[in-house]
Amino acid sequence: MNDSNQNAKGLSRRDFIRIGSTGAAGLALADLGSLNVSAADSTGKLPLRRYGRTGLQISALVGASDWSPDVIPMAVAAGVNYWHKAHHWNAQNMPDALKSQPRESYYLEVVVDRVDGDNAHGRIDEEQHYQFVKKCVADSGVGYYDVMKFHFGYHSLNEAKTDLGMVRAYQRLKNEGLVKHFAISQHHYKNIGGDMAYEILPYVMDNLPYEAAQFFYTYGDKQEISDLIALAKQKDFGAIAMKTMGGVGRASTDPKFQTMLAEPRFNGSTPGAAMVKWLMSNPNLTAAVIATKNFDQLQENLGAAQQSALVSEDRETLGLLAAYNKGMTCLLCSDCVSRCPEHIAIADIFRYERYALDYHELSRARAEYKTLTKNGSACIACGDCVPVCQADINIAAKLKDVHNLLG
Repeated sequence: MNDSNQNAKGLSRRDFIRIGSTGAAGLALADLGSLNVSAADSTGKLPLRRYGRTGLQISALVGASDWSPDVIPMAVAAGVNYWHKAHHWNAQNMPDALKSQPRESYYLEVVVDRVDGDNAHGRIDEEQHYQFVKKCVADSGVGYYDVMKFHFGYHSLNEAKTDLGMVRAYQRLKNEGLVKHFAISQHHYKNIGGDMAYEILPYVMDNLPYEAAQFFYTYGDKQEISDLIALAKQKDFGAIAMKTMGGVGRASTDPKFQTMLAEPRFNGSTPGAAMVKWLMSNPNLTAAVIATKNFDQLQENLGAAQQSALVSEDRETLGLLAAYNKGMTCLLCSDCVSRCPEHIAIADIFRYERYALDYHELSRARAEYKTLTKNGSACIACGDCVPVCQADINIAAKLKDVHNLLG
C-alpha cells in the first residue's frame, strides 16, 4: 500500500504516521473499522487474553520494539498493548503513541540475555542481570517493566534445577518495584547436549516463579508443542508463540505460489492471514509475536486476529503452504540436531535462513550466522539427520545453500 491508497473512510498510511505524532488514542471506533479489521468485541479492538499467572490481559498479537515506527500508532489504536523487547526504547525514542497513554494501559517487557557469550555459550549472572535491568529502567524513564523475560532460556532441565541466578535477580528487582512479573523465552539446545523446550518448561511451570513462556510454534509443528500449550493453559501459565511464519515470506514473493493461490478455492485467503487465524483459534495459546515490517503486513495480521475463526479457504491455504514448505522450510523442531555427529546447530542455521528469506533481513541473518562456532560448512553429508526430519529436507544440501547465502 502506498501513501495515495485510502480506504472508504479516507485513512491512509500517511494519516497513521501523522496520528503517531499526536497520539493514537484519538482514533475513533469508526476509524478502526476503516482498517478492514472486524470487531472482536464492543470496543472494536484486538481480543485480550489472560497472560497466565501474571493476571495481565494482553492483546492476542504482541508488538515488538523493532517494528517500524510508522506502524506502531496503528497497532496501538487497534489494541496492541504488550511490547516485546521494550528495553530497546529509551526516554528519547519511546513511541509517542505509547507515551501519550496512561502508563498502566500498556505492558512493557525487558529481555535479559546471558553474559560473556551468546545464548548457547554465555552464562547466567545474578548481579549483572540485576544491574542491566536497573539501568534499562533508569534509561527508559518508564518507572518499571511489567515483565522481565529470560531470553533464550535454560540449556537443560538440570540447569533449570540448579542455576537460580536469573530467579534471584528477578526477586531483587521485584522487591524494588522495578519489575512486576517473570517470563522465559525458551529455545531448544540439543546441539550443545541440552534439552528441548518441551522437556524444560513443565519443570519451570511447577517449580520456579516464572509465570509465562514464549517458544517456537508453527503450523505442522510437533505434537509435543501442542501438548505443552495445553499443559500451560491447565496450569494457568501464559504461552506466547514465536517463529510462527515459516515459509510465508518466501511464498509471498514466489510467482508460482501466487499463481496457485489465485485459484477460486482459496477465495482471497493468504498464508499470513490463515496462519494468524490458525494461531488465534487455539484457545490454549495466549498470544503470538509475529515479525511485522510494514503497514500492509500489520493490517493483514490485525484483520485476521480480529476474525479468529478459520474458514475452509484458510485451511486450503495452510495446506498449500505446508506442501510448498515440504522439503524446503525447517519447522525448527531440532530433532535433526541430536543425530548430527558434528553437533552443528542445524535448527539455528535454518532459523537464520528464515530471517533472510521470510523476514527479508539478510544483514541480520548474516550477523547471526557469523556468531556460530561451527556453521553449515562443517557438515560431512553423513545423512544421519535426514530420517528424523519432519519436513523432508535434504539437510546436507540445504546447509550448503544456506552457507553460500549467509557465509
